[in-house]
Amino acid sequence: MAIKYKLRALRIDSFNRLRFGSRAPRYAERIWVNPVRCQRYIEAADLRAHFGSRVRQLSGKVVSDWPTSLEQPFSNHPKLTYCWSHWRDRKSWEDAGAVNFMLGRIAVSPTGVTDQCRTPGDVQGRFETLDNIWADVRNRGALPSRGELVPGNFREIGGVLMHIGPGGEPIFSGAGCHRFAMALMLDKPFPAQIGIVHVSALDALSALRSREQNC
Repeated sequence: MAIKYKLRALRIDSFNRLRFGSRAPRYAERIWVNPVRCQRYIEAADLRAHFGSRVRQLSGKVVSDWPTSLEQPFSNHPKLTYCWSHWRDRKSWEDAGAVNFMLGRIAVSPTGVTDQCRTPGDVQGRFETLDNIWADVRNRGALPSRGELVPGNFREIGGVLMHIGPGGEPIFSGAGCHRFAMALMLDKPFPAQIGIVHVSALDALSALRSREQNC
């Protein structure tokens, strides 16, 4: 699996370096995002339809056309809202709407699987796992990087995916929802895998690469 990522990185990094020089984004590189600056998200499916590729495969891609019309407020995102209802407002997963949401997704899935869940028991187990992850993250006081969790992980592959929109605004991608919800609750700079970058945001990348500059 790492070979695939390294080959993709070689292709994207080389192309970006030729076009944009030393400030160019790298595929799957780690950036640090201040939660205060996070206000919007774009559905992964919408962005895939717009650019014709899965969002994680677009990591590091620089674009000049930004799909502003696809941006939505966090209040529209069901996973974010049920996470905050559960962890912040102390509602049960059921009362927060999470269980019904997952069962509904499983019911309409062509494979009968959503987030590796097939049955109500799978759903219950997943939310118990998320509670354990939140307890660990809260004890740490910060969202860990992928390298901290998975030794040898290639760059920030699999992390919360954040696009960098016009002017350097971080836009949530929809990938890594539960961890993103945790990061916003902690209200501290968190590590993220870079997504798509608007050309006007290239000068903002140096600051995003530094945890200290985002505190």
